[in-house]
Amino acid sequence: MSRAGPARALGALLAAWSAAAGAQGALGLVERPPIEATIPDPMPAQPADGALLEFYVSPATTNRFSVDPSSLGVDDGRLVRFTLVVTSRSGARNVGYEAIRCDTGERRLLAVGRADGTWSISKSTAWRPVNLGESVNRHMMELYVRVCDGGRSRVHSPQEFAARLRDTGRPTY
Repeated sequence: MSRAGPARALGALLAAWSAAAGAQGALGLVERPPIEATIPDPMPAQPADGALLEFYVSPATTNRFSVDPSSLGVDDGRLVRFTLVVTSRSGARNVGYEAIRCDTGERRLLAVGRADGTWSISKSTAWRPVNLGESVNRHMMELYVRVCDGGRSRVHSPQEFAARLRDTGRPTY
C-alpha cells in the first residue's frame, strides 16, 4: 500500500466528519449555549394551600408533593422554574423555588421558603442530575417527565402546567 492510501483515507474521514457536523448544525443538533436559571425579581409569592396542585410520585413515599402553577417560569423553552412544596406525613412543610433544565436533565434549588413567607436565595449554583437512581429525588424525575419532552418544555403557561400535573397517566422513565 502506498503512503497516499492512508492519507486519502484520513482525508475522506475528515471530510465525512465535517459534512456530518455541518448536517448536525443545520438540523439543530449542535449543542446550544447553556442557559442560566435567573432569580425573578420580585420572587413569586409563597403559595397558599388552596393554590397548590398535588401530583403523584410513588407508593414508596408518605410525603405529599405539590406545585404552585402560578409560579411557573419558562426560559428559552428549555428551563422550567416553579415553586415546589413537600409535606411530610406529620405536616412539616418544605417550600422551594426550583428549576429543571429540560435540555440537560438537570435540576437546581434556587431559593428556600421561610416560615415568614420570604425567600432565602440559594448560594449554590450547582446543577445536579434530575435523578441518579435515588428514590429520595423521585419527585423531580416525575416532574421532569411531566414537563419536559425532547429537551424542550412541554408547558408554557400556568394552565398547561396545571394540566400536565393533573394528568393521571403514569409516564415510563
